[in-house]
Amino acid sequence: MRRLLIVLVLLLVSVSLPAQRIDPNGFTRELSAGTGIGAQMTGNDNSPDVNIWLNYSRYYSRHVGFRSGVQYMPSNFGVDDFLGFPLAMSLRTGMFDYSNYGYGAMLALDVLDAFIWNYSDDIFADLFAIFLLSTINRGEIFFGITPGLVMGDSNIRQAYYLAPDGSVKTEYHGTKKAGSLYCSADAGINFSWRIWRFTLNLTPVFHWNFTDNYRIYSANEDSVHPQDTPARWFFNLNFGLGFLF
Repeated sequence: MRRLLIVLVLLLVSVSLPAQRIDPNGFTRELSAGTGIGAQMTGNDNSPDVNIWLNYSRYYSRHVGFRSGVQYMPSNFGVDDFLGFPLAMSLRTGMFDYSNYGYGAMLALDVLDAFIWNYSDDIFADLFAIFLLSTINRGEIFFGITPGLVMGDSNIRQAYYLAPDGSVKTEYHGTKKAGSLYCSADAGINFSWRIWRFTLNLTPVFHWNFTDNYRIYSANEDSVHPQDTPARWFFNLNFGLGFLF
């Protein structure tokens, strides 16, 4: 019964989609903008950081192209004002249109059957998941670098504690800015949902910083001296709106 209801809902959605009479693969460029959240994968401070970005994509064939843009983070690893200029090579699928949704819906149903429905009885969550899975218009992977500039200052905090011998000791927490010039290696995936010439984009990206910009300071349990650990790994989950032309 659940499968039948979901298939009927998807059929109703797909009936309205043929009104989009543009060629989904006729566009070679996309301009997109959005925001996202980032999380460091090194150190003891896992608070999310906001990412604001503008991106331009150009494709010289149906599947191969490049991505470039600019991104700004008010705070990264606790240090203020990061500015980056990502550049990447991109491989993508063709843009699916409404005629592909039937296959996508059946594939999504199989995914839910195998991994989700045995653990959930929420049909509304199932409907939302099946809609997202079956209406993705394009998938894309990309690899590149992000040169940039760390403009803020170190963010080191002092804390005082009472040692067993009765003396007052000092320990340090936070992030030391080790250098201003930044560069990371990046790898990401982009999922697009198309509405006429517009796209909604979901883009998870992993960054590996091969310059030494951030050093995480945390207290050492065996010593009053701080540990400084280079911060290498970083993750962004970006959301945006694009325009195809």
